[in-house]
Parts: sequence; C-alpha cells; structure tokens
Amino acid sequence: MSNERRDLVKRYFSITLDALGIVLILGAASLDLIQNRTELYEIGTLQIAVIVMGVFLTLISSWLIPPGTVKQAMRSTKLFSFILLTISMILFAINLIGLALPLRNPAVYQGIEYAGKIRYLEYSAEEVFAQMNRIEEIDEQYPEYVKRLNQLIFDGTVHYWPEFEEDNAYNLRIPIHENYLIYFINLIQGENDNYEFCQAERAIQRSTCVCSQSSKILADILGRNRVRTHIVGLEGHVVARARVDRETDEWWILDADYGVVIEHDIDEIEANPELIREAYQAQGYGESTIKNLIDIYGPEGNETIDINHQCSKENHLYLLKWLIPALGVLPFASFVLINNLRQGFSPRGEKE
Repeated sequence: MSNERRDLVKRYFSITLDALGIVLILGAASLDLIQNRTELYEIGTLQIAVIVMGVFLTLISSWLIPPGTVKQAMRSTKLFSFILLTISMILFAINLIGLALPLRNPAVYQGIEYAGKIRYLEYSAEEVFAQMNRIEEIDEQYPEYVKRLNQLIFDGTVHYWPEFEEDNAYNLRIPIHENYLIYFINLIQGENDNYEFCQAERAIQRSTCVCSQSSKILADILGRNRVRTHIVGLEGHVVARARVDRETDEWWILDADYGVVIEHDIDEIEANPELIREAYQAQGYGESTIKNLIDIYGPEGNETIDINHQCSKENHLYLLKWLIPALGVLPFASFVLINNLRQGFSPRGEKE
C-alpha cells in the first residue's frame, strides 16, 4: 500500500474514531444507561466507563492524525471535534449568563392578589435560606419547626398563575439561560406548562408558586431535616403531609400556599372536612374561600403524589448542563495537546 493510500485510510479511520468517541461521550452523559446513579453525582458506573471510553477513542484519533496545525485540523479530520467545541463554548456562555440573571422578577415585591388577599414577599431568597432549617442548637421541637417553616415559605413566596399561556414574566416556564436542557426538552415535546422545581432553593429564588410548588418546597426542606413528608393531591388543591412526632406517629397537613397548618392527618380531615375551618379562619380567609376548601378536602379524588422520578430527572439535568459542554471540549483539546507534544514546544511551534 502506498504512503498516500495509507495516510488516507488513517485519516478516515481517525474521523470514524473521533465521531464514535463524541457519540459515546454525549450519549453516555445524556442517558442513565443502567439506572445505577451514585448518591452524589447521579451518574451510573457504566455511564462513567462509556464516557472514559469515548475520551480514549478521541485521544487515539488525535494521535493518528499526521502532524499539522490546529487550523488544518479544523478543516479536516477534527471537524467534528471543532463543531462540538464551538457548541460547548456556546453552552458554557448560556450557563454563565444564567448565573448572572436572577430567576426572581422584582415585580413580585409589588404584591399579587390570591384568595382574597394581597400577597407580598416578606423575605429575600437569602433570608429564607438562612431560616429554613431546624435550629438544632436550641433543640427546636418538630411541631414548632414545621409550623415555623410553613409560615416562612408562605411569607417568602407568592401565589401566581398567569392568565395567558404566553405570559412568562415570572419565569414559570424555564428560560434557556436557566437550564437549556429542560428548555429544549419542553420545546421538542411541545410542552408549554409551568415548571415546578424539586429543589427548594430554585423555587424560592423564583418566588412565584402554586400550591403544588409550595408543597414540593416543604417536602424538600423537611426531608433534609429528617421529617417524613408526603405530597397529597386533593380534588383541586395540593398540600403536604408531615410527621411531627415519631413516637406517636402524629401527622399534620401543611398548606404553605395559604400559610395554614392543620393539626390533623388527612384521613381525619376526609372524614370531617369541617376540621379545617378554624385553621383557615385564623389566617383571615373569608367564608367563600373556606367553603370551597372544605369541599376540596372531601375524600373523593385524593391521592399521594410520587415526585421521586421528576426530582431525580431534575438533578440529573442540572448536572448535565455543565457536564455536557465540559466533555464537549475534550476531543478537540486532546488534539491540541497531542499536536503540541508531537511538534515540541519551540517558540514558533516547530519541530526541534
């Protein structure tokens, strides 16, 4: 085989390795191949192995390329890697913009009407973060902690649901700079629904909630503070159910969307919905609102909502929004490194 033909075969083989390596890297980073996520990073061991294999293939591809300049590589054998590098840099830029742009629209401080009340934000996100955990230093009892947290979330968020689907002034639908993966997934699937965060901090930063989002905030924070919590879907409302005493197995219903704690479990309330009246009256709600809620707390259509799958997916996508562009830089970076090693490090980049 002539040298020219051998170089051509090597070139096409290099392109194949590079393309395969990129597919393995991005494919493994985007999919949990065997659902065996680690506790911290939520990436399966097989995923990690496939990513390492993809990087290894791009390294072999870089080594096979005849010595040349980076500019030549951009036009030929490393074109795939260069395109991926460009996309990765764009994604990094989007992520950095997201760090600079807050999710919270300052207009929420002007007050928003809900259930006959004007809701005002009483706290900044940072003030909520500073108060949201149980105070172990004073041995804060769980019933008192649960009440305090429920009121804190009520005071630190406002209820808002847009009248028009295209209204996204309060970022209820995830903007591209917050998480481009969630944004594009919703775009591809044609979903235009408001997005509810599983991580409490993100929801609190945005500050606009509906009942289900408030309940997810409670479930996340209480879970971190060793309080068993369930989310209960009623016929037209969503609340949280929290165990406030382990020894007696006492459970309460928490409605952070209304700022109400009902010191009864859901089965008691379903049997006698009038039990909720006093708690909602104490927060100043009118008779028409309370009557509607009494009907909602009836036993028909109530269910416990499992959000584990959604929360696992959200954590994965927030990790991947940084991991994908980081991995995307590797194939072309490997060529630059190996090219320099081949040519030496003379001032003009020439062979010694």
